[in-house]
Amino acid sequence: MARAGQRPVTAPTIYTYSILIDCCHRARRPDLGPAFFGHLLKTGIREDVITFNNLLKCLCDMKRTEEALDVLLHRMPGDLPNVITRRGHSPDVVSYNTVIDGFLKEGEISKALDLFHEMIQQGVVPNVVTYSSIIDGHCKARAMDKAEGVLRQMVDNGVRPDTVTYNSLIHGYSTSGQLEEVARLLEEMRTQGIMWDVFTCNSFMDYLCKAGRIKEAAELFYSMAEKDHKPDVVSYSTLIDGFLKEGEIGKALDLFREMIQQGVVPNVATYNSIIDGQCKARAMDKAEGVLRQMVDNGVRPDTVTYNSLIHGYSTSGQLEEVARLLEEMKTQGIMWDVFTCNSFMYYLCKTRRIKEAAELFYSMAEKGHKPDAVSYGIMLHGYATEGSLVDMNDFREQMVRDGVVPSLSVYNILIGAYAKCGKMDTAMLVFEDMLKHGVNPDQITYLIVIAAFCRMGRMDDAMDKFSEMIDMGVPHDTDVYECMIKGYFRQGDLVKANELFTEMKNKGIRRRSQKGSGRTHYV
Repeated sequence: MARAGQRPVTAPTIYTYSILIDCCHRARRPDLGPAFFGHLLKTGIREDVITFNNLLKCLCDMKRTEEALDVLLHRMPGDLPNVITRRGHSPDVVSYNTVIDGFLKEGEISKALDLFHEMIQQGVVPNVVTYSSIIDGHCKARAMDKAEGVLRQMVDNGVRPDTVTYNSLIHGYSTSGQLEEVARLLEEMRTQGIMWDVFTCNSFMDYLCKAGRIKEAAELFYSMAEKDHKPDVVSYSTLIDGFLKEGEIGKALDLFREMIQQGVVPNVATYNSIIDGQCKARAMDKAEGVLRQMVDNGVRPDTVTYNSLIHGYSTSGQLEEVARLLEEMKTQGIMWDVFTCNSFMYYLCKTRRIKEAAELFYSMAEKGHKPDAVSYGIMLHGYATEGSLVDMNDFREQMVRDGVVPSLSVYNILIGAYAKCGKMDTAMLVFEDMLKHGVNPDQITYLIVIAAFCRMGRMDDAMDKFSEMIDMGVPHDTDVYECMIKGYFRQGDLVKANELFTEMKNKGIRRRSQKGSGRTHYV
């Protein structure tokens, strides 16, 4: 058309160029948009605001939002003239919305907010798209109070929120774990007659599943089709994951098969849920079968996939399979995370390769994986098992320096290691440190301490801890009673032993039966 000259071909108009530039945006070739715009300027054809808006879309697509802002604020990038002012085309609400959205997609929420305020000052009235974009930006930044503030401002200015507005807020509260707010917004949508879409239904199902209301989630899922909301891969994955968390692996598998029959293609999250469910059920052969199916269907396993399998084999004691999967991850270029590193350290410690485990621990930070409380716990347990108390203590001190708060299991490892070696003074210092940091001892902690005192014949100390355990409301079962009874027997104090035996009986604590004898037996 441009080269036609005198031939009887319709010459390009402003509409031609607007359509061309818009096509560049839609066809994901935004790099061609500015070139067509430059060609337009040379023709002398009068530009309009629609043309500029399409140019803004292309610039924002290329993450050149600062240049888009220059265009919006009446100056073309480079040495080109001030065309918007010259032609008298003021930016409209679409112009501002485009650049605000561009800044938000680049994570520049402060620049988006500045432009939002500038827009209002220039007398351009924000619409539902503008407010929804700003609300979405705040939600993604987890600034839910600010998002709610914009929602109130929106309503005060007579702009009615729509499904997109509420979906952003619902997603923000969901990712923040504020499920009661999700429920409030969903009810608010209902009362205001704002239509739900598939995203809204999925969000509500996710809320119901997290709240343990799986039956209601399933009812919502099967009602979606009746409301013209065909369940998508997220719908199926959400309900499948919900069934699995409730231990309903049969229902999850039935839904997985139904999903495939309905032509909904499972994604990596769906397969990961099914694999994790099989692993937790110790059905490792079935989990491996799903992994093969996943690969055959062109879905690439990720770190989460392998972590589930690794955890499954670890808890089943199949350490050779753990080693195989870790090597497989390496060869396939699948990145390790902290969980993977911890699994490998656990494997190395279990196979008495404590030195290699320590090397991996110290290399974690270099690979961007900051060791957590579990990492330290694995290493501390490894050294405790080896009887290397000096190395264990060094790790404990490093843990404090790194600001990692020991968990209850870590304290139990430390107390157990010192108690095993008869260093009860040190064990009790750790016990006091645990209380000082607000970590409450559990049944295992007390049993470790009481058993150690009993072995050493320090029955007064053992009884003090036993009484403290009861006063603290820590559950005490046959294990701790048997430990105390055995300690008094060793000391020849049959009166105390009999008193504890009677007390246990009166409390209704059942006695252990020795395997194969059919008789109740105490040492």
